Amino acid sequence: MQVAERSDTGTGIKAILGLTEEMRIGTTSSDPYLGSPTFDEVPFHVHVGCRPALGTYIIIVGDADEFVHYGRIISGTEDNPRANPSSLQQNQAYQVGSRDPRPTDKAPHVTRVMAAEILGEIHLDDDKNITVKEPNQLAQTGKGVYELPANKIPQLLNIPDSSDQGFHIGRVESGNSSVDFILPMEAIARHLAVVGKTGVGKSYFVGVLVEELVRHGIPVIAFDVLGDMVKATEDLGGCNFKAGENFRVPYSVIGVKEFLGFVPNLTPDQMEIVSFAYDALFNKAFKTLDETAAVNIPIKNLLGEIQNLATEFGQTAVGGRATKKVETAFNRNSLLTAKTEEWLSEFVKKPITNIFVGHLSQQQRNLIVGATARLLQALRKREQVPPFVFVLDEAHFFLPSGGETTPSTLVIREMIRTARHDGIGITLITQSPASMDKQVILTCNTRVVFALDPDDLRLVSGTMGDVSEEMKSRIPKLAKGTAIISSATDIMRHPALIKIRQRQTRHGAPTPNLAEDVKEWRKMQEF
Repeated sequence: MQVAERSDTGTGIKAILGLTEEMRIGTTSSDPYLGSPTFDEVPFHVHVGCRPALGTYIIIVGDADEFVHYGRIISGTEDNPRANPSSLQQNQAYQVGSRDPRPTDKAPHVTRVMAAEILGEIHLDDDKNITVKEPNQLAQTGKGVYELPANKIPQLLNIPDSSDQGFHIGRVESGNSSVDFILPMEAIARHLAVVGKTGVGKSYFVGVLVEELVRHGIPVIAFDVLGDMVKATEDLGGCNFKAGENFRVPYSVIGVKEFLGFVPNLTPDQMEIVSFAYDALFNKAFKTLDETAAVNIPIKNLLGEIQNLATEFGQTAVGGRATKKVETAFNRNSLLTAKTEEWLSEFVKKPITNIFVGHLSQQQRNLIVGATARLLQALRKREQVPPFVFVLDEAHFFLPSGGETTPSTLVIREMIRTARHDGIGITLITQSPASMDKQVILTCNTRVVFALDPDDLRLVSGTMGDVSEEMKSRIPKLAKGTAIISSATDIMRHPALIKIRQRQTRHGAPTPNLAEDVKEWRKMQEF
């Protein structure tokens, strides 16, 4: 429940909300065909000359001056008996009747009725303060419907009204006015899922979010599959890395399951010896991390530990073959190193660290992302890196549906489940939520939903709080750069339709114009 600031003008709730008769757009109505007020939805007759838009936030007054209902327009109809197909046909066939079946809004036979979903009630206490409550009373018929001033929307959504208190994402519109939408700080720590089909504005939104995180001094590490964040990282003063070239992870701190993923074709006996040997070095590595926040354990140390254990077990030959496989795998793998590298110190100092992984196979991506997640979470638990936000593009490839698991996907799932307690925020981006682990999507308290295909919409719609069915039905047709944002009610009281603000950084991956690209290619071939 949110307490409003006290108003010094007027004594009634209409005055405190700033409602005037010029803002009245209609009157609540009752009709056997068009419906009557319920606890969830209220129809109203639209006054002549008024043009309330879909999604407009409204106030419904009643007899009592101490509370009103508030809601949002979700549908509308216009009834005109002179415009029914039979009448129009007769007018044309016999040249009778009115040539214009709808001369003006004031025509007595034209009736416009809209419906508003009821979101809650606004109550006025004895001290002239207002509080927002769940809907409990039935709206009355024959009462005024007013367009809510846009500056009151943040209070009803229970979101900040200043970018100092959150992340300026875009604008929430109501009728002909709009107000800044500020995503509360708490949303980041409890994880975001950004979903939408190709080309609707997901990566653009992530750029906006990263700008806001950097503005608030929150470090970001992003795994970039398509190169979307490369230019923005440069603009924000961050560091770009390329996995396997200048971004590698120490083998000794990634965990035994992840390490075994880098070493193929081990027999069960070899795997057992390698696991025991690795665990011994793993403990030493973390002891070093605790003391110095760095690690440097040459691969020869692991190879020696494998050979010593194999000898103790009376399996010297098995140990010898395992040693060769581990050494060969390590030397051939460009993703592993013996020591912590420059990227880790840059991550602590820079506002954003962007790792490009688009050139890797999906198996390699899984391994590098899982290994990095394991390392950073371990360092965060030890307070050796600051709280940060972990951004994962094309998340459905790393966290697939259908119960598919690898050591790396298990690490990422576990990180998402526990990261909030370690001061790590997760942002997942996917164009195919139906292909993604549903439990992971549910773990993300805030969902940013762009236009979706029907199959993906069916999966996501059940996670969107009190989004009305009418609003859900329009998701496939959302304009580019427009999203519905919903969250847990203690973060954001109601879902809202948001127009994403313009970015201040360069966008890295606009939709290509293939015709122009082909022309450019042919010109290059001429030289």
